[in-house]
Amino acid sequence: MTGPVLIIEDEPDIAEVLRYSLEKAGFNTRVVLTGEEGLNASLDRKNPPSLILLDLLLPGMNGLEICRRLRNEPATRSTPIVIITANTLPSDIRTSLQLGANDYFAKPFSVREVVGQVRSLLLNSEGQSYEHISLCPSRNGSSD
Repeated sequence: MTGPVLIIEDEPDIAEVLRYSLEKAGFNTRVVLTGEEGLNASLDRKNPPSLILLDLLLPGMNGLEICRRLRNEPATRSTPIVIITANTLPSDIRTSLQLGANDYFAKPFSVREVVGQVRSLLLNSEGQSYEHISLCPSRNGSSD
């Protein structure tokens, strides 16, 4: 992994739990709180993210628009994107995956499962192109 795990999450407490847990697991992280900041950080050529954790309900620009734009950019076309959101409508899940997200976690989520999925996606994406690998909307345990 060369770049950080980018956390695009407008709820500071959730962003902090993710940041702390990922750093404890050995990952570098970067946190941004709005859609525009998230898009800009995702496209940062000096420090591009290795993986993006993306909320859907963000101020300024929603996560679906960010995902769509990132999949249309050559530099981020194969960057793993994991959606973490309170939106659990089947249409939101389907749209996220159709736009190119690699996985979808409903809030509340298991931090251990998110960290495990980050690790798995980063290992699987090194030097490879990939498509969606899983969809488990029923994963909604506590934020342990």
